[in-house]
Amino acid sequence: MTKIERILAAIRFEWVDRIPKGEFYLEDGFITKLLGLKENVAFEDRVKACELCGLDALAFSPSHSQPDKAQVWEEFKRWREETDFFIFVILDGPFQGVAKLFSSFTDYLIAIAKRDPVIPDLVAKVVAENVTLGLNALDCGANGIIIADDIAYNGGTFISPAALRKDFFPGLTDQVKELRAQKSPVFFHADGNLLPVLSELVNSGVDGLHSLDFSSLADIAKAKTMTDKRLCLMGGYALGWFKEETRKEKAQELLAVTSKNGGYIFGTSAGIIGNDLSANEVLEVYQSLDTYLV
Repeated sequence: MTKIERILAAIRFEWVDRIPKGEFYLEDGFITKLLGLKENVAFEDRVKACELCGLDALAFSPSHSQPDKAQVWEEFKRWREETDFFIFVILDGPFQGVAKLFSSFTDYLIAIAKRDPVIPDLVAKVVAENVTLGLNALDCGANGIIIADDIAYNGGTFISPAALRKDFFPGLTDQVKELRAQKSPVFFHADGNLLPVLSELVNSGVDGLHSLDFSSLADIAKAKTMTDKRLCLMGGYALGWFKEETRKEKAQELLAVTSKNGGYIFGTSAGIIGNDLSANEVLEVYQSLDTYLV
């Protein structure tokens, strides 16, 4: 199977020849250690590092330094043209997008609590802008969309599920509907405990859920049960596990929970392989996945 075929098969809960793997990004320091480089990381080095890890999917955020909207995806165009990776692009969701319009997150939460009438207008504005940005990315060759909307932390959602249902999930549903109309998969990303709103995320129309930043494998198993055959799960491997002697066993335990009945893409909860990680330890985990019977 090609990388794109493997990711699409996982999303559709179809047979795959091996466990698909995906990360947002490999940091330069990690690539330098992995390849033993003495110079700056070049495009070819980054591709080689992703291939060594056996990645199938990558993700790119827009370059806001580009004044022309047609150029915001320049960073990933070369990847689309010269490699065979499945390319996600990352967009804000309504909650996260509106938060960026406030001077502080505290002010934002206060405005929501006070039912500030500006919130619905800002949600509509953010959704419209992100739909335009996402359609542009798909026109440029993106294979899928990840809507990043950090609505939660370890203890639950930042605002009540009821407030999310009223003020933000309708906008999320609209954003997903417009983007999925292009026949490309749309994932939702958020850290933290999403169990209280998983049903709403399923109903929003997204195809997958990234991060799985839950407090335990039991919670990931619960998320799998709640979303089985409806959402493809992606992520779930905690960065701290790479440093443990049982790093490979942790990966096997995660796969036992997530890959049953298909619909899973292996990766870290963070989505970023950072400079502080050991190249050998990361490679050991990723290469061990190829012997897992799907």
